[in-house]
Amino acid sequence: MKHFAKRLLVITLFSTSTTIALGQDATQPKQIEPITVQSKGIILIIPKSRAKLLAYSALTNTWSETKILIEESSIPHVKINPVVSNSLAACKFGQEVHAYSAKSALWAKLKLPHASKSHLTIGDNLVIVYVEEKQISKLYIFGEHSKAWSGVDLTTGEILLNPQQKK
Repeated sequence: MKHFAKRLLVITLFSTSTTIALGQDATQPKQIEPITVQSKGIILIIPKSRAKLLAYSALTNTWSETKILIEESSIPHVKINPVVSNSLAACKFGQEVHAYSAKSALWAKLKLPHASKSHLTIGDNLVIVYVEEKQISKLYIFGEHSKAWSGVDLTTGEILLNPQQKK
């Protein structure tokens, strides 16, 4: 019996250490999972494909989507931090910010200058993006009743219209 217990202990230790070593394998590909975030009035979904953003509005009982462009090879490395409030959702991908309003049931895309730095915040009724590019600072806003982004150049005071508004 003593001999059996010793063998069982050795086998258990060997299999446990093998399992631990296998579990720490850094060469295993990162598993891509869908991302779901919800609030009182919105469900935001980023599917495994990362090809689009989906939003459900509890206020209008409708789904809406917007396409996003992420190269397939970079999907495992893309940092995704969607944010939601009661009636708004927003997500930044590279140099694009996508915002959704549950009240208007619409997505709006804001394209940022290539070499700019930006900061995204969300409140109860506004999504705000602060953008710095060289010596220029801009502030963009998407409200809960908005159909497009609007903004202002904080250096000159010029009101900025998103190309979607000019149509």
